[in-house]
Amino acid sequence: MAALVQYVQDLKFSFRPWSWPFSETRRRDIDEFFRRECEKNPALWNGRLLLLRDANIQDGTMSGHFFETDYASMVAALDWGAMEDSVKACFPAAALLASDGGFVVGEMAEHTRNAREILLPCGSVERSDVVGSRVDFFGTLRRELREETGMTLDMLAPDSGWYVVTIGARLPLIKIIRANEVANDLRKRILANLAAQSGPEFREILIVRGLSDLSERMPAWVTSFLQHIWRERT
Repeated sequence: MAALVQYVQDLKFSFRPWSWPFSETRRRDIDEFFRRECEKNPALWNGRLLLLRDANIQDGTMSGHFFETDYASMVAALDWGAMEDSVKACFPAAALLASDGGFVVGEMAEHTRNAREILLPCGSVERSDVVGSRVDFFGTLRRELREETGMTLDMLAPDSGWYVVTIGARLPLIKIIRANEVANDLRKRILANLAAQSGPEFREILIVRGLSDLSERMPAWVTSFLQHIWRERT
């Protein structure tokens, strides 16, 4: 599936409670689907998260309204191709860029639903990321980066703006975050952090520097972003 990659300078996301018709009308089917998924992978659990409605880009700013639902409804809608056009699985991802030009990616652990996929550090927006009526999207990114790599922003330098990757029902927003370390040292630091965790999400850390490093195990949103960035550099 082809992806559209766009750059935006700012985000303006709000939280608005909403009853998602898909989650309500397909509840029994969703619960049965997720029960079967848990039989295949007992590590799964049906937590709460936020999805985005009415995404819009105007004058360099992306806006939209997040609402709360459950993980089972989201994965069912994605698997069944049943997301409404106005609803997106929108999440932040960190493109961690080493001082020598390598990007850090991680191979997902066997206990995760997307085991062995190779991803940028990323994660879902949660209700705890809502401040008043505003969604702290950058706060979500900061949390996920710390949880998945052990890196905190006082070690790093985030670029301004975000790369919006539109691909089907998924809408990752990617921020380049620069490190002062070379890629191999960064990889060693992250692996040491993972070794100290109980059940880390990443099982391995890899470095990608060019088209030859792309893998079939990377989802299209990751490869589309990397290809876009490397084209910009040439």
